[in-house]
Parts: sequence; structure tokens; C-alpha cells
Amino acid sequence: MNDAITPPEAAYHLLLEPQEVAVTTSALHLLISDEAHQPDIRRLAREVLAGLEAEPDEFGVVTVALTPGQLKITHTAVHLLLDDLQREQADEMQILHGILDKLPDEHAIRAIRL
Repeated sequence: MNDAITPPEAAYHLLLEPQEVAVTTSALHLLISDEAHQPDIRRLAREVLAGLEAEPDEFGVVTVALTPGQLKITHTAVHLLLDDLQREQADEMQILHGILDKLPDEHAIRAIRL
């Protein structure tokens, strides 16, 4: 019998362009600072941040394999940053909307339990 803990399988593969990686990284850092008292949320966010450091493919796209919890945290972080932006930050808002378009819909995200 093997007592080794196997990591959960990725439920979703998020494909991000370079500018989307930068904005997603900012969103996750904001979430970590806002949720400083929640160690599980911080852990999941840091795991996603580690995935964002992957080398891009030949087209410049970074693929991040996300577990359900990481997917929910990423979605939450992107929404949090989007809600914090002002009108004059339209370019960043457009990037955030593009990232949200790549993620499952709100109902699927709400169904994920942390």
C-alpha cells in the first residue's frame, strides 16, 4: 500500500497571452493581500502564481493547469481586480474580461466548494 499523497488532477487548462499572465498575477497578489487571514485561499493563489511562471509555448501562450479550487480562486481574483478598477483603466478591464471569457461561467464556479 502506498501512503504517498497524489496531487489532485487538473480540472481546467487556462491558456493565457503574456499580457493576461501579468494581469492575472496582479489579481492573485491582490487576492492574497485581501485574504491574509485565510491560509487555504493564500495557498491556492500561490499555487496558481507558480503555474503562471511556466515557460510560454512557441506562440507565447502560457498554459496553466488548474484544480477546481485553483480555478475558483483565479476566477475570484480576476473579478476582485475588475471590481477595483476605474474607468481610466479600460485596457486592463478589457484584458480581465478576456480572461473571464476563458473561464467557465459563474454557475460552474459557484458549484466548486473549497
